[in-house]
Amino acid sequence: MSIKVLPQANLTDAMRLHLGEKLAAYYCNPPDSYYATADRAADRYVPALMPFHCDLVSRVQPNSTVLEVGCGSAHLCPQVEAAGGSYTGMDHGEKLLAQNRQRFPRARFFPLTTEIDETFDMVASLYTIEHVTDPQAYLQRLWYFCRPGGLIAIICPDFVDGDGLAPSFFYGKTARRFRNKLTSFALIDAFKHVLDLLCFAPLWKRRAQASGPGAFWINLAPRIFAGADYTTDADAVHLPRLLDLIWWLEGQGATIVETSRSLPEVDPAILKHNCYVAARKPA
Repeated sequence: MSIKVLPQANLTDAMRLHLGEKLAAYYCNPPDSYYATADRAADRYVPALMPFHCDLVSRVQPNSTVLEVGCGSAHLCPQVEAAGGSYTGMDHGEKLLAQNRQRFPRARFFPLTTEIDETFDMVASLYTIEHVTDPQAYLQRLWYFCRPGGLIAIICPDFVDGDGLAPSFFYGKTARRFRNKLTSFALIDAFKHVLDLLCFAPLWKRRAQASGPGAFWINLAPRIFAGADYTTDADAVHLPRLLDLIWWLEGQGATIVETSRSLPEVDPAILKHNCYVAARKPA
């Protein structure tokens, strides 16, 4: 069975360290196509297409400070600057950060390991938390960087309560396509593929949906490390859930000011796979 998903609390330190090291190495030298999808989002900041991003940007005030943790190619940066805010981004890979500095000279960019001795009016995380092995530690980092009374805004997939199965799952013994397994007469692999796809993966999802908030499910065997070519979220190790995020933020005393479930007029097709939460840290 290739489906190896555990609640975060059930991971050993060795499991988390091994997975984290593989991810860090991968993100320091990602495929050329890795940020292509994010780059296309730069020209799509309209409510019909990106309602959560637009709501986030609408909360940026003139002269406010915004930190994005896991900034990627920083398509949020020009939106923040157009609203009168100042932007700081953090991510893996000096090459990526150098490119960002050249594209956005008014902004600041730092490696993720940098200890910044300041807090921000808004701390944003756009499609990043699904790529961390310790989501609660990641959330604590967002919290640390947010000033008292500031906003934390998170956009990510919802792989538990959303439609379908996580793209980082693979089925059977290998990450090859089912047709390829059949045509190469890898029948045992093909049989296990069907078993995983129709039985074990849906079984995990029913179990996850029945669990209380705060599980933070971790995929120990993402398909990108099984030899698959990169596709969007093939590297996702954390399987986010809106209820988990709300549970954690409220547990810190935050006030939830908006979620994907409360934001009006969101296309149901967007809600099928994505979630959003904006929360205010106590003053």
